Amino acid sequence: MCEKRAMPTTIPKQLLLNDVLVDFAALKIKVAGSWCAVEAKQLVLLKLLLNNQGQPVSRDLIMDTLWPNVVVSDNSVSQLVTQLRKSLHDDKNTALFIRTVPRVGYQLIAKVSDAPSFLEKVTPTTPRISALFVAVGLILGAGLTLVSQYLLSPNVPILNYEYQSRITSAPGAEVFLRYSPSGRYLAFSQSNDQQSQFDLAVYDHQSKTVHSIKSSGYSEEAPVWSPDGKWLAYFRYDPISCDIRVMPVSNAIETWRLSPEFRLTRCQQSHGPTKLHWVDESTIYTTHWQDEQPRLVKYTLGFSPTPTLLDQEIVGDFKPITFDINDHKKMLLLEKDQGWFSVSEVDLTGSLKRNEIKRSRHSHAPLLFDTQDNYYWLGDDALRRYDYQGNEQVVHQPLGFIADLAVNPQTGDIAHAEGQARVNLYQIELDLSKDTPEILSTMQLSSSARMDILPAVSPDGQQSAFISLQRRGITGFKHIEVWLKHKQRKAANLIATLPSDITPKYLLFSPNGDNVLLADEQQNIYLINTFSRRLVPIISGFDQLNGVHWSQDSHSIYYQVKSARGINKQPQWQDWRYDIQLMSNTLVADNTNFETLDEEHALWQLNSSYLEHDLHVRTYLSRVLEHQLPLSQLLPSLELFKPAVFKQGIYYVLRQGHQLLLYCYLTQQNRNVFIKELGVYGYDIDINLNISSSEDGSQVVFSQVDGIETDILLHKAAKAMSQ
Repeated sequence: MCEKRAMPTTIPKQLLLNDVLVDFAALKIKVAGSWCAVEAKQLVLLKLLLNNQGQPVSRDLIMDTLWPNVVVSDNSVSQLVTQLRKSLHDDKNTALFIRTVPRVGYQLIAKVSDAPSFLEKVTPTTPRISALFVAVGLILGAGLTLVSQYLLSPNVPILNYEYQSRITSAPGAEVFLRYSPSGRYLAFSQSNDQQSQFDLAVYDHQSKTVHSIKSSGYSEEAPVWSPDGKWLAYFRYDPISCDIRVMPVSNAIETWRLSPEFRLTRCQQSHGPTKLHWVDESTIYTTHWQDEQPRLVKYTLGFSPTPTLLDQEIVGDFKPITFDINDHKKMLLLEKDQGWFSVSEVDLTGSLKRNEIKRSRHSHAPLLFDTQDNYYWLGDDALRRYDYQGNEQVVHQPLGFIADLAVNPQTGDIAHAEGQARVNLYQIELDLSKDTPEILSTMQLSSSARMDILPAVSPDGQQSAFISLQRRGITGFKHIEVWLKHKQRKAANLIATLPSDITPKYLLFSPNGDNVLLADEQQNIYLINTFSRRLVPIISGFDQLNGVHWSQDSHSIYYQVKSARGINKQPQWQDWRYDIQLMSNTLVADNTNFETLDEEHALWQLNSSYLEHDLHVRTYLSRVLEHQLPLSQLLPSLELFKPAVFKQGIYYVLRQGHQLLLYCYLTQQNRNVFIKELGVYGYDIDINLNISSSEDGSQVVFSQVDGIETDILLHKAAKAMSQ
């Protein structure tokens, strides 16, 4: 007999559970005065408990609701409940929120009330209050009501946006958008037909004409205007060097292409460009690769009479993926730490302290300040405008992804570049027995109709699995699928369709090739059998996961988790084993050593699940190639394109300007060998690029960006009174 479900009730966007404020729309909770991000699946479980408030909810109902049409184990429910309790700071032994009902399920026991109103936030009540304070409170309440009506009145306008037009329609990519201080001109970089270099162009809003400013045969990228609008600075790349150059633009726009240019300083040619930020007459900020990471660098300029470099310095401990700086010298900063992306505001004139605004598993690049204070823009899977409280306004849904943004400083109009990227998988077979590795065959592995990423090759090289996505945006995945291609078969086969809340991180074959593990960005592991083609969650609910690997007989999966035992105890590593036949997890050993590179674990035996895997690969290649390649070129390349380690060596990609080159370092022979060119990569579209190989290195599969097409669209800002 089917279990009777409670009738769903309408749950507000915000509510209070005891003293914890839950924001379902923003996917976050406020505990002890601090906001914390919460996984979407936890809030789905919380909604289910709320819909059945006062009644126990069975494990079967939880599984049917949260994992429809997916086979899951009972352990998945337990781990999700543990995760939700942890977010709420609840303890199952002294439960205040969720009570375990033995042999049944779980029951919500927390007091549920409406989220506090504006007056409740500014005038908190206490149980002891005198009659005098009551009278005073009534008077103050009336005053506060008037104040709140004033503050919340429609005197502060909000902005509505209407699509106006597309302002470019040329082959290739238009990116690095920047408005002039007057708002009349929009500068950008435009790729040539081969997408091997960029030219500088400017759109004149007055004449509605695109002017070619620089087409030198080199690559001019990332233009930025001086604060007075009289100069334009940009990166110039040639095959062997990179400069930051400036040119005067105070004359008529028709003459700009004839303007002289002046070299400001040398820049790093080895990795893709970032934007320049000319914040005042004498200061430009950008990023520079140093100490194996991107750093914020400040250039101090002088004029004699042309701009010249006086000094440069690294600012703070920031590791920017991207950033923006407004007229008040406030920096909007995107960084990544332990799988989380954070957007923070930093006062560059003060203590350089980060004030975190948003935290997410997605990168949300590009980003920039809005012209209105305490608002900013993100361009991930949609064009969105946010305030600092997390409220969002969706302005535009692109057909592909949003590559770049620019806001007109005078009108608030928003220009953005959107388009499509062709990312395909290719497989090559090599003969490594010769002095120079020989490519025996090359084939395209996947369809160009979709974006195919994260390839994994089985140990024997006979099979390849990969993630295929059909999406509106880079991080807004839709229709995520796992496909399997056998070397002896012409077509690939679909083996799993993923739920929308799974963001894949890597795939890992079993030694016999019958099963594939899929890991996501939330530290969850799923098992896919290549014959039954079922997706089964097997590991979840842990903050830190390390060393996921198969047993040699392919019957078990071993892994490490970090767990705190008892109150105020330091977290310890534990060894666990998942048995495929029993479909159960078993604790193998407590308080164990952290698994990493050592005498028992060779580098080729590690995989992407090892927390220090990337570090060890970078360290090893930096040591053996330090006399052949500059680290400022090698390290950014390893960040862009993940290498593949096999028994005899390492396949890696080197980025030289926009060109991607595949190399193989053979460890036993201590030789670095060029394999082939992988095309050009002119603009970072924030996707996972990687290589995978068989254990013997003879079969190699890699991602390749075969082209980027973007156009620039304009949305008009119109003021509207808030209701």
